[in-house]
Amino acid sequence: MFIIGLTGGISCGKSAVAFELKKYGAVTFDVDEETHRLLQPGEYFFKAYVNHFGEQVINEYGQLDKKIIREIIFHDEDERQWINSVTHPILLNCTRDFLVKCAERGEKLVVLEIPLLFEAGWENLVDEVWAVYLPSNLQLNRLIRRDKITPEQAVARILAQMPIGEICNRADVVVKNKSSFADLQKQILKAMNGRWFFEKKILNTE
Repeated sequence: MFIIGLTGGISCGKSAVAFELKKYGAVTFDVDEETHRLLQPGEYFFKAYVNHFGEQVINEYGQLDKKIIREIIFHDEDERQWINSVTHPILLNCTRDFLVKCAERGEKLVVLEIPLLFEAGWENLVDEVWAVYLPSNLQLNRLIRRDKITPEQAVARILAQMPIGEICNRADVVVKNKSSFADLQKQILKAMNGRWFFEKKILNTE
């Protein structure tokens, strides 16, 4: 079983790369999706956040107010460290459980989509790290449009993460998401070609 750790800055296009890798037979695990599940009412992260921050983080629908939490995370280093100390061990266990199940099923290629892979120190979980790169101006514009936030808020979120240059320097493969989607596909194809787990027969190259 070959494990790729897929990482990169916020709103850089990691999900698009993961989607393409599925065409080669990859099974994927998105840490953000697992986090979202555990933030639902009654789940572990929900209870931990409410106990720590109080009911101010609960919205009128009884769910966590993500806007308030994001502002806390991206503007208060101490609180961000607290959240990481609570969430990372749980998410690490969930990721390991997923890998065990993949091994039992005999999966050939596994992709772990982990935004904070280097920050969390999870490089030892994977055989190879792929980083998705997007120029800073495009990243900023995409983040503003996607999350409907101000430029100032977008900058704060980007600066709260490891610089993309450092991420790319530490990665084994860098996918540059700065041109067309077809170009992105070509880069992935080039990176995958010749691998023992490569399943070209299921790739539509037209």
